[in-house]
Amino acid sequence: MSNNNGGSIKRTLRERKFIEAYIENCGNATEAYSVINPNVKRDSAKELGKRMVAKVGLSIVEVLDKMGITDPVISQKLIDGLKATRETGTGKDKKEIADHTAIVKYLDMILKLKASYPADRSKLELTGKDGLPLKPDMVYLFATHLHYDEG
Repeated sequence: MSNNNGGSIKRTLRERKFIEAYIENCGNATEAYSVINPNVKRDSAKELGKRMVAKVGLSIVEVLDKMGITDPVISQKLIDGLKATRETGTGKDKKEIADHTAIVKYLDMILKLKASYPADRSKLELTGKDGLPLKPDMVYLFATHLHYDEG
């Protein structure tokens, strides 16, 4: 762990245990503080847990990394999301089809993460390799290609 100046942040054993408990308790500072101080009263743990979070200076990136949610994991989850499916029909007519609503949400997240949205979101335009705007039917083909292309 390093600070903004490139130096290393030194943490006490108690602080490291708090961070571990904080992550194990899904970001619940009260529960995390209770783990490292089991005899503390709940009201005190709530306030002291808040103080400890501020003291250890956890960043969201550090928490995600400690939880194993790294950039490659996020990338793979986004790729998997672009292949989202849903069931339609019943009985013999039951089949799995592309879930375009979910796929659009994953595409939206990818665009947000890559900061690809223009300042005026009403002017968002998807383009092909030639730089020309994609027609709506091409966007559909793109999304379904991602779904069915298992390679």
